[in-house]
Amino acid sequence: MISFILSRCSNAWNDFFTSTPTKYEKQTYTSNQTFSRTSVYVLSCLFNRCTSTSDGGALYCTSVIYLLVELSSFFSCSTSGKYGGAIYFYNTSSGECVLHKVCGNGCCATTSSSSYGQFTYVRVNISASSKHCVNYSSIVRCVNENSSSQYTLYHDYGKICCPSVNISMNKCGYRSGILCYPFQDSSFVTCSLSYSSFADNNATVYICIYFQRTYAKYEMKCCNIIRNTQISDLYGTIHSNGNLTIEDSCILENKANYIFYAIYSNTITLSNCTVDSLNNTNGLIMHNIITKSFILSLDHISTKNCHAEYDSVLTKKENCYTCKNNHYHARISYFFSINWVFTIALIHPNPSEDCWYDCD
Repeated sequence: MISFILSRCSNAWNDFFTSTPTKYEKQTYTSNQTFSRTSVYVLSCLFNRCTSTSDGGALYCTSVIYLLVELSSFFSCSTSGKYGGAIYFYNTSSGECVLHKVCGNGCCATTSSSSYGQFTYVRVNISASSKHCVNYSSIVRCVNENSSSQYTLYHDYGKICCPSVNISMNKCGYRSGILCYPFQDSSFVTCSLSYSSFADNNATVYICIYFQRTYAKYEMKCCNIIRNTQISDLYGTIHSNGNLTIEDSCILENKANYIFYAIYSNTITLSNCTVDSLNNTNGLIMHNIITKSFILSLDHISTKNCHAEYDSVLTKKENCYTCKNNHYHARISYFFSINWVFTIALIHPNPSEDCWYDCD
């Protein structure tokens, strides 16, 4: 028997898209699903140990234009193909993709050669107006021991917006956190990571957070980047091919030869951040750097399988007064059992001020 307890929770489709979707709701899947409808809404579904010999262990979408996955979980999904251990979305001519309140645990691409996107491999329309969002989600414990494996999350094109995302305890060869490869425009930001945690990710070669599009403009606001490690002396924990601004963030206990790595003539600007290492390549600009060891008290979606207690480092934990929207980020906690009992509360009482509307 499947029972759902929903508390003050509304569906999100109309917040992102205007078309009428085909809805897949309250289903359990144990095999790969290929969707071919134009507009697809996956709501409150469980993808458990789904496998595929092609791309996308759980979801394969190449014909879909608008995809929203909400309140859904992906556990131990895998592909023996090269792309997308859990989710594969590819539509560079017209596609838009939003993952909203998603839990991902233990997903990977198992090919013996190079693989890309242990949890997601998403490429949307080549336009700054295309929605490309991961919101209020926790992606954890996606582990691939193959040294050729790359990216926990691979996100390409569109305007990338990631508020309140927890990407932690993942492991692969290269770029163990997230790849952001947005639409190129140096005049305004096309990739924003905010109120997010990147903790305990392990790159057995190099890089945790990778801003790849050359000469694009990037920002990180009120994020925790803590205890991430890499083995190689090449590149850095945070690697940017464009100008990157990091504000009001805490960057602590990361192990790499370089913490900040900007290439070409690009710069990484730190503003009102707390850091314990400034190891960098040329191009680091600093404003009001804080040496006190604290991190932001960020609350993320936390479930039985997507644990998200990554709000402490050393023995000190404090709130960051500069994060003006932090009071909107109340905890979402729900228990996910074999009976699918969800207890979900609204994160933001005033969603009109919420940063995921930046995706509009």
